[in-house]
Amino acid sequence: MCVELFSLRDKVAVVTGAGKGLGKSMAIALAESGASVAVVSRTQSEVEEAAKEIRDNGGNALPLVVDVTREVEVVGMVERVMSEYKSIDILVNNVGAFKGGPFIESTIEDWKKMMNINLTGTYLCSKIVGMRMIEKQKGKIINVSSALGVLGASGSSAYCVSKGGVIQLTRALAIEWAKYNINVNSIAPYSMETETTKSMMEDEKVKKAVLSKIPLKRIGQPSDLSGVVVFLAASASDYITGQVIFVDGGFSVQ
Repeated sequence: MCVELFSLRDKVAVVTGAGKGLGKSMAIALAESGASVAVVSRTQSEVEEAAKEIRDNGGNALPLVVDVTREVEVVGMVERVMSEYKSIDILVNNVGAFKGGPFIESTIEDWKKMMNINLTGTYLCSKIVGMRMIEKQKGKIINVSSALGVLGASGSSAYCVSKGGVIQLTRALAIEWAKYNINVNSIAPYSMETETTKSMMEDEKVKKAVLSKIPLKRIGQPSDLSGVVVFLAASASDYITGQVIFVDGGFSVQ
């Protein structure tokens, strides 16, 4: 019985930003739990490689090249997934970008980029996929935010605001769509090792400063999100909605 609560057999998931890093790890985890996965990214070589890895391990994957900040492309993505799998049960909004620096030195272009990628992409995918979930009267939406979307940080103003917006969208949709049996939750990581952050952590001063804020004294790995995303996608979490789950080594409790 307990095992079945975490099974995603016969489910269909869409994971954005799934060509590498956190998104790829979550896509693989969902596939390993039985879901057919649409692997979405702007880079064709990355989505094809991620989809191949899933297939080589016995899973079912559909690679899709999509810019989630463009509504027409998101509509096309949903139509393609529906044509292939006839349903979308799970949406993981993972696409994100980061640009830091002093607020006074930031430009309006920096601000718009953070809002567009981190927040507008989540809005568009949630809206267009959500229409299908409303028709079905069931669905799971998982938004990848950040611990900094709650706590804030120096030199990260636009990022913090955009990820805070993702959390508020999560809460608002959880209330609005509860009547359709759609669960909307958020995962909030902190300092995960990805292709982007790996080079930063090669600087010992930076690494020491980051680790000093993490009680578990290690940088998070993409695989640390695997269990959480499967839990939120599966029936085990059917009575959980509007929540933010921190995956941060204890950073947020200090």
